Amino acid sequence: MCIVIGLLLIGSSPSLFNGIHLDIAGYLSALADLTKNLASPWHLTYNDLGTTRPLFPAIISPWLHSLLTLFLSFIIACFIALVFTYLTLLLPGRFIKAVRFILFILEAIPDVVILAVMQIGDIYIYQKTHLLLFDVAAYNNQPIFLPVFVLSLLPVIMLYRMMLIDFIEESEKPYVELAKGKGMSQRTVLLGHIFRNALVRIFSETKYIFWFMLSNLLVIEYVFNIFGLTNFMLRYSSNVTFTVGLLLFFVPIFIILSVCQLVITKVTKERVDIV
Repeated sequence: MCIVIGLLLIGSSPSLFNGIHLDIAGYLSALADLTKNLASPWHLTYNDLGTTRPLFPAIISPWLHSLLTLFLSFIIACFIALVFTYLTLLLPGRFIKAVRFILFILEAIPDVVILAVMQIGDIYIYQKTHLLLFDVAAYNNQPIFLPVFVLSLLPVIMLYRMMLIDFIEESEKPYVELAKGKGMSQRTVLLGHIFRNALVRIFSETKYIFWFMLSNLLVIEYVFNIFGLTNFMLRYSSNVTFTVGLLLFFVPIFIILSVCQLVITKVTKERVDIV
């Protein structure tokens, strides 16, 4: 409920200023109008080149496409980072230090640079071989593979580095030495103990990765000319479309993270703060 109230306050914020002066009365009036309009969502409208159109169901398709891109990228990033972490921990110590240093460098690369390199590379291959690996922009169809791949790249690096640090810290605890002393193999200790205990802390930190990806989704949809929810909000900008767009993003994400938090807490018997 607090999230919904906060989003309503943010959605009405353009009316807070009249020129350079505060307009509290105008802000409260806009807030009341916005709240009243949202009470009847199926009567909401947006302006399309001077034509008034119903907001629902027009906003549903771009919303679903944005959520698909976001969640698919997040799942892929988590899976790849987990596999890389497992394989890395089987390496000798000096190689692990080198991997951590490389990850630190890669994490500093902006998303825009990665995005530009991927697009230029795809176009270059097409010019040389006439083989189009991925759609780099949308016109009649919506590209999915390359946007998902680009959106997941930096989260893979961030999650990989985060998991590596947490798993190394977990592997230095006394119970790991005790397990190895009992004759357990490194793989058994890694999968049966270290992964299970370290993942609890990692899950509590993934929310920051999720919000990071959400902020980058705007850039991805703009550059690839994808008609997703962020593009819809920019193209048909108004208090109503902005607020509804935020609600469509944050409420489902909040529910999913809350369910994950509940499940992890029940399974591990430990308090995990994800939301």
